[in-house]
Amino acid sequence: MHDTGRATDRLGGITRQATATSRVLRAVLRSQALRRVLAAFLVFNASVYGTWVAVLVYAYGATGPASVGIVGLVQLLPAAAFAPVAAVLVDHHPRERVLAAGYAAQAVTFGLVAIGMLASLPAAAVYVAAAAGAAATTLTRPAQGSLLPGLSRTPEELTAANSLAGTVEGVGVLVGPLLAALVLAVASPGIAWAAGSLAAAGSTLLVLGVARTTPRPVAGHAGEAETGATAPIVEDGPGSRVTSGLRALAGNGETRLVVALLAVRMASSGAIDVLFVLLALDVLQMGDAGAGLLTGALGLGIMLGGAASLGLVGRQRLAPAMAVSALGWGVAMVLATVAGRPGVAIALIAVAGVGFAALDVSGRTILQRVTPDRLLARVLAALEGIGLLCLALGSVAVPVLAGAFGVIGALVVVALLLPAAVAAAWIPLRRIDRHAHVPLRELALLRRNPIFASLPAPQLETVARRARWITPLPGEAVIREGDPGDRFYVLESGALEVTQGGTWLRRLVDPGSGAGEIALLRDVARTATVTVDGPTVLLGLDRADFLAGVTGHDAALSAGREVADQYLGRTTSRAAPPTDPPAG
Repeated sequence: MHDTGRATDRLGGITRQATATSRVLRAVLRSQALRRVLAAFLVFNASVYGTWVAVLVYAYGATGPASVGIVGLVQLLPAAAFAPVAAVLVDHHPRERVLAAGYAAQAVTFGLVAIGMLASLPAAAVYVAAAAGAAATTLTRPAQGSLLPGLSRTPEELTAANSLAGTVEGVGVLVGPLLAALVLAVASPGIAWAAGSLAAAGSTLLVLGVARTTPRPVAGHAGEAETGATAPIVEDGPGSRVTSGLRALAGNGETRLVVALLAVRMASSGAIDVLFVLLALDVLQMGDAGAGLLTGALGLGIMLGGAASLGLVGRQRLAPAMAVSALGWGVAMVLATVAGRPGVAIALIAVAGVGFAALDVSGRTILQRVTPDRLLARVLAALEGIGLLCLALGSVAVPVLAGAFGVIGALVVVALLLPAAVAAAWIPLRRIDRHAHVPLRELALLRRNPIFASLPAPQLETVARRARWITPLPGEAVIREGDPGDRFYVLESGALEVTQGGTWLRRLVDPGSGAGEIALLRDVARTATVTVDGPTVLLGLDRADFLAGVTGHDAALSAGREVADQYLGRTTSRAAPPTDPPAG
């Protein structure tokens, strides 16, 4: 009966989360600005993954099978080198302009690649242009991550927009290679790159339209106008974050272990991208379109695996999930390699993708459990740099592996690499599981709050770990109108009364109800007073932790202040909003 009750509670929580998420996603899709940005991001992802397949197929024919991995390396290294520069550009220039400039640069460089391929220019010139295009793509994600807060009208919309952006990227991983397969079946890689150039131009136009409608802060800097000058948020540069993250890795053995496993996953990804070209052309005889079909099948599996990974939220034991995911990936990939039939291979690669995605989610969740909170952001920054390097190393290792073992042998080696790595790390992973503290009570409450309901499992657990329980006295004002904002509150039990200028606004009684987001997001004085009515239990989240959780992007913390502009206007003008305004 106890297990049945827990299952019922979990099912009820999932249902409430799905309802809240669905409501907010509908609001996101009603926003023209967010629709434009997310549509541009979908086109971007489809064009990036599609042209990646096309350039590898081009390299196979232009400079030989052995060059395919080298070409992957040539594209990845300049992109990795330019990524810190891209982050600096986003920090120092209007985000919508950087995003539009990035898309425009992709349109130009992709077009140059297409011209080089179609005009039969030297392959070296084509590869240089492709590397420039890959570097241009590094502007997109940081610029969009920093822009979304300024386009979202509520905190719920912002988290939903971030979640939807992740879904859009997954769709791009699926659709891009499939569209490339369609183009390569009837035309050449040059036509695929020309289509990518047109797609990037379309993304540019979509974002230029958004730039004219981006919400701006109310007159002046809100923090200075209403609460006095505030200290600016000071962050280390991207390069410093990566190097300090490496230093943090050096001092924590458990963190090093998990990062090493995730690095093996990234190296496998880099190798598989290249091996799919060789598998399709040399082994399965699928023609130029085959590489796109195999890559698209993997993208489908990754999408399904990402959705299935929602079930990992709050699990105490993640080592078994990681082991099963790695084993599923390895077995399915080996069977796909030796199947000898394209249809069977495609189905098995999709199954492998499910394990590939689940391993990433479980690994990142374990990483956030074992890494001290003060070092987590730096370790994650280091992980991004390590991941790009491992992608490159995986690509360049393919010619060596294929030369030594053949294409099938190389695929088997790469497929078994992850299961072998998890098996080697099994004992310390189980030890991590036994000692890990999972904030189950905090997670259950945060999943009922619409602001956090859309967060992926690793990020939601990080937010829950940083929250603190508060039991205020009856009649105590946890938020006072006019005070500076320092914390966000989520109601677990009891009741909160919200007043403004002595006028009663509403009463919060539903578990998961939140209060205090306006002052945190806009850096303004508290806009209402929130008083405890009777015995009450709250979950508190400090300002910096709230902003990091809501924006989903550390570099977007300052941009997050723009989120509550419209709600702030509604509250102070007493206009009747379509939904209740936030409290405080």
